[in-house]
Amino acid sequence: MLMENIETYWAIANKTIAIINILIEGWLVYRFVKPFINRKSYCVGISYSLAMLVFYLVPQEMNYPYLLGIFVAWITMCLTERKKIKQKIFLAISMYLIRWMVYGVTLVLRDIMFALFINTPYMLTEPVKQLIAYIVVELIYYGVAILVMWLVIKLIHKVYVNKKEDISGKELILLFATLLTVMVGYFTFNFFSNVYVEDTGNYVWNVHPGYTFLRVIYQIVSFAAILIAVIIYQRIKEKQLEENANLLLAEQIENTKQHISEVEKLYGDIRALKHDMGNHITVLENLYLKKETTEIEKYLAELKSAWSESVAEIKTGNPVTDVILTQKQKEAEEKGIDFRCKFMYPTDTGINAFDVSVILNNAITNAFEGVNGCKNPYVSISAYRKKNAYMLELTNCISKRVEIDDETGLPETTKKDKGSHGYGLANIRKVAQKYYGDIDISQDENSFTLTVMLMVE
Repeated sequence: MLMENIETYWAIANKTIAIINILIEGWLVYRFVKPFINRKSYCVGISYSLAMLVFYLVPQEMNYPYLLGIFVAWITMCLTERKKIKQKIFLAISMYLIRWMVYGVTLVLRDIMFALFINTPYMLTEPVKQLIAYIVVELIYYGVAILVMWLVIKLIHKVYVNKKEDISGKELILLFATLLTVMVGYFTFNFFSNVYVEDTGNYVWNVHPGYTFLRVIYQIVSFAAILIAVIIYQRIKEKQLEENANLLLAEQIENTKQHISEVEKLYGDIRALKHDMGNHITVLENLYLKKETTEIEKYLAELKSAWSESVAEIKTGNPVTDVILTQKQKEAEEKGIDFRCKFMYPTDTGINAFDVSVILNNAITNAFEGVNGCKNPYVSISAYRKKNAYMLELTNCISKRVEIDDETGLPETTKKDKGSHGYGLANIRKVAQKYYGDIDISQDENSFTLTVMLMVE
């Protein structure tokens, strides 16, 4: 009975192994794209597996089914997250080529096992044992291929550092040039194999064993080329990030110099007023003795005006933060933003004024940008002590919810030049961590709140 149905068992074994492999490959696709996609990355793996199951179960044989499966996965990536499209193109093509390279290399192991354990004179006379050996060989082959693919994916993840950033046009050309070269080789090998089968009725690797060796070498070199291209891309990114960080640091130093200059001017004006105060008092005394009431009022008005111009309107307990917040208040007035400030500098702590200025400059600048689109824009800043923590809270209105990066916990920049932006909150977090604190972000439909905690003694 078993012997009579041996062909049926072969078909069942083939289908079962193929379906299991398709499902596992879907999981691998999911794991490959997961670090690059913020939400619903599992949908990509599911869509790939479903597409491949449909292609496999369709009676008519299809050309390049795995390419179509990856295309379905790419469409799913774009639908679940409609941004970083160029990066998604690179990911889709890379995944397809990685699969081709891994299975091509491990196919040599499969051929060896077939020659040793299946296609032998003894096994040809023992169909049941041959079937069992076939199942074991296929499981080993697919198991090794999946393991190697998993290791390759982990390696790609390790060298591809800037996963949350999109690829620019120039960077895509760099990466795509490598991918295109590999794709040309891939289609060349496939075309030659198909032509040879049509002409001779035999597979080229059965007649010319050197063909398999040549293809394996090409696949290994291709993978190395893709890996090197990713490494070069990351080096370029790292250089860009370093340059942007240096520019930001230079900007912050320049802002600090400006604040120091403003503080020095403030104290200079105060000293000048103090120096002239005796003269002012003498003039007022003489006017009073002469009963020149009108002149006294004019003189006092001019003195009051000079005083208000010289002294910061916002008092925080520190001249640096006085100047920063006064300037930001004036900027808010010019932009039509309601600026609310209840800020006191922690004078009884070891917190550096420069660090506080970094927090204020970056946080308020981001808040001013965040109120765009609000009917009644406002920015509110406050600071208070909570046991051993110094808390700074800044709240601003928003017209729409801010997208938060799952990996960093920071808002994603909406600016086109993403490589030059997005450092503000990262720098605030660095300052907070310097004082063994951190930042917290909360929002609802109408407001966005940044809380900065600095630990103090």
